[in-house]
Amino acid sequence: MGLYAPHNRIKVIKIWFLMVLMSYPNVPAITYKGFGGFFEKEECEDNRILVENMMAEYEIQRKNTVYIESYCMEMQAFNSQFKKRKELKGTDLGA
Repeated sequence: MGLYAPHNRIKVIKIWFLMVLMSYPNVPAITYKGFGGFFEKEECEDNRILVENMMAEYEIQRKNTVYIESYCMEMQAFNSQFKKRKELKGTDLGA
């Protein structure tokens, strides 16, 4: 879609968004979950494997059959969304 900003002073930054897609037998839709935003692609990729394993373990405990794929997607986000990052550091919420 692109950027719509009525004021040129609004800054955007590049982030990496982690999206996990899950498919279950006999369920007519794909389930998805998004996880925060990361400032570096490598950080997103590292978390991608951890999140896949965490979600797979959860589904195994529930005795569900599931197919999981995850993706790190580049996205532009408003800089103002991340001003409180220092307060969130260490909470595993991403950027």
